[in-house]
Amino acid sequence: MEKANQLKQAITKLNDTEAKSLLFQLFLQAEMNEPTQFVKDLHKMKHSLMALSPVPHTQTVHIVFGDSTAGSLRVAFHDTAYIETEEVLVLPDNFSVGPVKNLHTKEGIQARFQWLKDRFHDAINERDAYMHGMMEAIENIKTIPPYQDIVVWTGNNAHEQTGLRLVLALLKDKWNTIFILNTFSAFHELYTYPVLAEEDYPQISSQLCSDELLLIYEQYDMRPVQIAKRETLCQEGWNMLLEESSSMLSDEPYLIRTWEDNELWHNTNIDGDDDFIIACAKRMHAEEETLDFIKAARVIGEVCGHMEQYRGIEWMEYRLRCLIEQGTFEYEGDLKAMRLYQVKLSV
Repeated sequence: MEKANQLKQAITKLNDTEAKSLLFQLFLQAEMNEPTQFVKDLHKMKHSLMALSPVPHTQTVHIVFGDSTAGSLRVAFHDTAYIETEEVLVLPDNFSVGPVKNLHTKEGIQARFQWLKDRFHDAINERDAYMHGMMEAIENIKTIPPYQDIVVWTGNNAHEQTGLRLVLALLKDKWNTIFILNTFSAFHELYTYPVLAEEDYPQISSQLCSDELLLIYEQYDMRPVQIAKRETLCQEGWNMLLEESSSMLSDEPYLIRTWEDNELWHNTNIDGDDDFIIACAKRMHAEEETLDFIKAARVIGEVCGHMEQYRGIEWMEYRLRCLIEQGTFEYEGDLKAMRLYQVKLSV
């Protein structure tokens, strides 16, 4: 009886448009599927209804990658009518690096975050909070009601393109209308900045401010993703979730992802960015005409500011520490935090 009451309460929360959409989906599934499959779909719909978000009258769910983009989008909606109709879900991670195998399961999430903890600084134990945030976000995505539209925000970078594919894999059996909003494409359709386009700005959605995100959402002509494209991206996502190895004969996982020529590439070359770090340090030494120590944060800032691929500060700082271990760089200070040490190229 308790579940029946819960289901009744969920149904009563639907407005007329949502109820009509739900009824249409029921009739459509009944027409298209065998009776046994229809019963299974009906149970899925029931579970989705009972897991309704507490946000009242949510019409559209926005899925973004990274806390910075999520924060800017929430600010964009805050003083508008969207605060009542839009919900923002965030996957708080950088998907351009690290394993993503089985990320749709608790064990897969734990394995990924253990990999991150083994390499990145975690002075205030924030990594555990991120892990729980990821688990919660994935469960929320799985339980989005079928009548809510979904907007997946992405960009021309491996991080958000990987996230897009993983999300579409999670939404494989969903009937929702899905939109893919590429912030790079939208920005350059609404603004005329040829120089910024040549410089691949914005490299990532978080580079845009809340006002720009709001303008993009309101004025960019979004259209539902075509079924064929959705299925292709979904399959690519499942390939990452279920396989995630460099070949059928190897257990070595793909750990590095790049976005080139509008395609997502996977490789195992974790030291592929090291030469660029060294080149940036050489240039900084040459500009200062000295081999004195340079703050690690300055070096990483220089590297991230000029890299064609988005990797994130944490990954580049990890690679700098690896180069220190190899003897390529000398350091002074404390390696426990990037702000605490300085580096210079070894002579």
